[in-house]
Amino acid sequence: MSAFPFADRPRLFGVAVSHYQVEGDDECDWTDWEAAGRTKGGACGRAAGAWQRYEEDAALAAGLGANAFRFSVSWSRVEPKRGLFDEVALARYRRFVERLVSLGLEPVVTLHHYTHPRWFHEETPWTAPSSVDAFARFARKTARALAPHVRLFIPFNEPLVLLLGGFLDGQIPPGLADPRAAARALDHLFAAHAETAAVLREEAPGAAVGVAHNMMDFAPDRPGHPLDALLARHARRLYNTAFLEAFATGRWNLWIPPFTRLKGRRDALPGSLDFVGVNYYSRLHVRFPAATRVLTGFAYRDRQGRGLTDNGWEIVPESFGALLGDAGRLGLPVLVTENGLADGADALRPAFLESHFAALAAAEAAGVPVAGYLHWSLLDNFEWLDGYGPKFGLFAVDPDTLERRARPSAAVFRALSKSFLRLSLPEGHAQNSVHI
Repeated sequence: MSAFPFADRPRLFGVAVSHYQVEGDDECDWTDWEAAGRTKGGACGRAAGAWQRYEEDAALAAGLGANAFRFSVSWSRVEPKRGLFDEVALARYRRFVERLVSLGLEPVVTLHHYTHPRWFHEETPWTAPSSVDAFARFARKTARALAPHVRLFIPFNEPLVLLLGGFLDGQIPPGLADPRAAARALDHLFAAHAETAAVLREEAPGAAVGVAHNMMDFAPDRPGHPLDALLARHARRLYNTAFLEAFATGRWNLWIPPFTRLKGRRDALPGSLDFVGVNYYSRLHVRFPAATRVLTGFAYRDRQGRGLTDNGWEIVPESFGALLGDAGRLGLPVLVTENGLADGADALRPAFLESHFAALAAAEAAGVPVAGYLHWSLLDNFEWLDGYGPKFGLFAVDPDTLERRARPSAAVFRALSKSFLRLSLPEGHAQNSVHI
């Protein structure tokens, strides 16, 4: 059984990146998606060149006062052909992990962050039971390469977003819009998480296993309108807590209006989590019925006058605290695995950091067992469907030279890091976790 938060590092404060968005030159299903013209932002290409510069980026994080660094492993690099593993790629990740540890940075390793090897959707798609074994085999190989240096693993980043975008809305690979396929895929994603948790605990005894769950607030677009309010309540529960509850009960029953119901059971799910990872960015204002969509409409609004981010998202720190409370109801430590904003001018980021840190502190004071905070992102990177337009980095990246340049908000992050890490854990937080 894992003991998380760890006795020797009870609080984490750091940064997050993901492989495809920063490494560059990674041939996978997303590369083909770009080539087919399915994104607005063009090709990822060399991204931020982190495959060659990971050690440099680790030093940047350490210089910010961070003690944790979240990154993901590229499945397509590690297993470019089914059953054929690239030992050179695994050794590269191991060198990076060793560098993190040498700098006092806790590696937080994500195994799946949206992309797949090119062979996956044809040979072992998420709609097939073979996907579970395929992913667990990749996880075992990776864990063996990185142990004993890694104590925190996240098998899946935002699996609900992968399900909605890839199997119901057709916006990301594999590009399906099929409720029956979505039902099968969700079943196998849950099964793969449970199987992978068992594999990780076998290969890295004492490691903690979590999930990085995207959480979003929802509000009625027309305050006081009963249908908008009803839709907002349903969306908030469906998107945030109904998915997480499956890890506690082994059962799920998700109704996605108007006609989609995803229902199932996996008895191995309870016991597969040691912590809940929360990715939080914004809230949506929903309307029913909608003027331009078939049934429901949604939009970002600047109701508080804080200004919208460069990609049009609302800044709502008060929702952050409330959703941390929702995540904490599972009775496990909560780790903020992503939180940030697109702000190329760096005009909003200082206040964003301070207000969200205050919301986190208030949630912790109210009893939420917050074990740490990881900011998205250390670097400007490739933002999936939007390309290189949104700038999420504490460090800007020159598109020609790939030189990293600290934004002024990096100093704010450094100050908050000192403040957070010098605080002791509230009573009862630093104890052996109970698998849920």
